Amino acid sequence: MRVKAEQRAGGARILLVIPAAALLASCCASAPESGAAGQGEDRRPTATATTPALVRTDVDPLKRRFPQLGELSATKWVGRVLTKNSVPEVPGPTDVSLDGVAQLDPATLAAITGSGTWREGGIGCGVPQEIAAEVGDTTAWLHSEAFDTSVTRTEYTGSFYFDRQANRVYFCTVNPKERTG
Repeated sequence: MRVKAEQRAGGARILLVIPAAALLASCCASAPESGAAGQGEDRRPTATATTPALVRTDVDPLKRRFPQLGELSATKWVGRVLTKNSVPEVPGPTDVSLDGVAQLDPATLAAITGSGTWREGGIGCGVPQEIAAEVGDTTAWLHSEAFDTSVTRTEYTGSFYFDRQANRVYFCTVNPKERTG
């Protein structure tokens, strides 16, 4: 009788190990995409986010996160919960991306891009399909890593691209923090 109890207990352990191994293998199937700065960053939408994200036009959440951009108008942005391999990390904190485009005051844009080291090029992060038409051509934008750092304060990942001809900013961020001062 004792042998049968041990065999049953061992069988139960095997049954628990098999699903755990399958889960581990599925989580390691692919690495996160590489971000613009070469950091591992998975910016894909969740598995259940097969429908487009809600496009928002309110500026207050952006002003609280990016006060260096001054007065913003005509904005279109989306927020998404980020996952790894279509599986949210539970338990634990949830990463959120905030991507969008906004109109800037021309004087603010001139002040931002008038000093520092800027390079012209393409937007280095993916533009969500929900706002791609609003963004338009992604190849002739100004970018400065120093400006990115001045906004993010290295507390989160973020890139800011400026279109001087149309007085616009494109931003792509992960976990942007609200600024209180």
